[in-house]
Amino acid sequence: MKSRLIPIVTASALALVSLSGCETYDSITSYISSSSAGQCPDAAILAGTSILPAFDAAAGDDPSNVVYTISMTNVTTRCDFSKRDKTVDARVRIYVHATRPPGGVAADYRVPYYLAVTTGGDILDKKLYSLTIHFPEAGAIEDTDVTVDSTEFQVDKAKQPYDYHLLVGFQLTKAQVEYNKKMGRYEP
Repeated sequence: MKSRLIPIVTASALALVSLSGCETYDSITSYISSSSAGQCPDAAILAGTSILPAFDAAAGDDPSNVVYTISMTNVTTRCDFSKRDKTVDARVRIYVHATRPPGGVAADYRVPYYLAVTTGGDILDKKLYSLTIHFPEAGAIEDTDVTVDSTEFQVDKAKQPYDYHLLVGFQLTKAQVEYNKKMGRYEP
């Protein structure tokens, strides 16, 4: 009885595989995890847009009217690369640190940031997002992170995924850029 069962199970498994066809094999083999193969584009925080000073809208852009400051502290990425389609699908995680004067009321702030795909100094794509910072009552420091689950782009035939770069930063106003320059927060 046992000897008859093995051929039946083997034949059933082979039939199942052949019914699924090449599509299953192609979809499995066309993707590689670039975190293990060194294929991911690198991710970096653009220094000039790494700090966002938020001014009190009613009081204007005076440096004494900064309500809170938020900084990007780290960025990590993971991606999948389709050899067949020459496409990258990257997941980007951004870590932020926010501060404000102590003793304030509980507050939520929406903060604009961007994610850009670049290569050879050219911006290929830039998308705007927002994250929410929550300060509890009397809280002065908040650390959090935000994830962009999917950033897809096509890789040129003459390039590899690691020839591309993912840049993140805050979407700053002109007044915020000028404030950061005055405060010496980054090299111009």
